[in-house]
Amino acid sequence: MIRPRKDPRKNPRELDELAVVSGASSGIGAATAQALAAMGYHVLAGVRADSEADTVRADGIEPVTLDITVPEHVQALARRIADDPERRALRVLVNNAGIEINAPVEVLPLALWREQFEVNLFGHIAVIQALLPFLRRSRGRIVNISSVGGVAALPVFGAYAGTKFALEAASDSLRREVSAHGVQVVVVQPGGVRTEMSARSGDVSLELAAGMSAEHQRLYSGLIDATVSSNTAFLERAVPAAKAGAKIARVATTPRPRARYTLGTDAAFIIPLARFLPARLMDGILAMSHRFRTPRTAPTPARESTGSPS
Repeated sequence: MIRPRKDPRKNPRELDELAVVSGASSGIGAATAQALAAMGYHVLAGVRADSEADTVRADGIEPVTLDITVPEHVQALARRIADDPERRALRVLVNNAGIEINAPVEVLPLALWREQFEVNLFGHIAVIQALLPFLRRSRGRIVNISSVGGVAALPVFGAYAGTKFALEAASDSLRREVSAHGVQVVVVQPGGVRTEMSARSGDVSLELAAGMSAEHQRLYSGLIDATVSSNTAFLERAVPAAKAGAKIARVATTPRPRARYTLGTDAAFIIPLARFLPARLMDGILAMSHRFRTPRTAPTPARESTGSPS
């Protein structure tokens, strides 16, 4: 029997319900898990490797091995919920896991395109398909973590933005399919957030650039350097992960959620521009931004690639 939903703002530490957060070993996912646990949820915090479990484990937070691209991990998560010893309802699913590998469309190998879609889209769909029966019974909520890149595709971010555009579309379709069953679907669109993944993305881009052909170096090295430089400066003003996690937890529990929430002043500014400005004008704004930041000196000499971008 599913107990009626309680308002965590009125009943702190009294919910005794389950929440799942994928990609919870660090950054936004870890902060979201902590915020939900503080509200009283028992959080099943997904980590890709067993070695990450002890860094996540805390009062109200139970680490579970969850690489969302591994069907056995997803099935084990569903069994853990079904066999919960306290028969708690799954009330919240936060689909946060993700990777970011940025390079120009012409340059990024197809294998890395596919890898990003496997994690950032198909993995989330697999989790949703496995857990929707529980959420229907509890009349629960799915929170999909998209990005400003799900509305505005910046140069060099084509593959990552493509995964987020697709997640936005899937979320719209899902929301319209399951609302009649009492399940709510909400999208959160962060701008810049200070996380390990964001900090690493520039190095990954430079590593990929190091392996480009001479022709691609000539065509794209200035753009890549400008993008990395811009992103590094941008992260200095980005939202702290703890603040992002707190907002996502509020979105996951507010009684009457909107379909979408922006996170950060940059997202609140860029997303309306991308939606309402003519594409040619938006292209010009982005081109101007990169032109101002493009280094005047020769690009940094290519470095030897370290291999895996993840």
